[in-house]
Amino acid sequence: MSKIIRAASVGNEKQNADCVITIEPGNGGIELDFTSTVEIQYGDAMKEAIFDELSKYGITDAKLTVVDRGAIDPVLRARMEAVIKRGMEG
Repeated sequence: MSKIIRAASVGNEKQNADCVITIEPGNGGIELDFTSTVEIQYGDAMKEAIFDELSKYGITDAKLTVVDRGAIDPVLRARMEAVIKRGMEG
């Protein structure tokens, strides 16, 4: 099981087809604050991808804020991987 030990952020808030993800140590469990310009169409699939990436790294305790501007799945997953790795660094 991996652990988020510091706050980290990735992404570009002004770029369309991108997202900004912030991760912080949690308070017991996963807390997700998710907003997206395409939430009605793709929100469920995007949240599934977020939780899938957390699961790959064994993250069970973190606070995430995701602000999406239409990122496609590979972009979202790459941003998740980067923010998780940054949050795990000492």
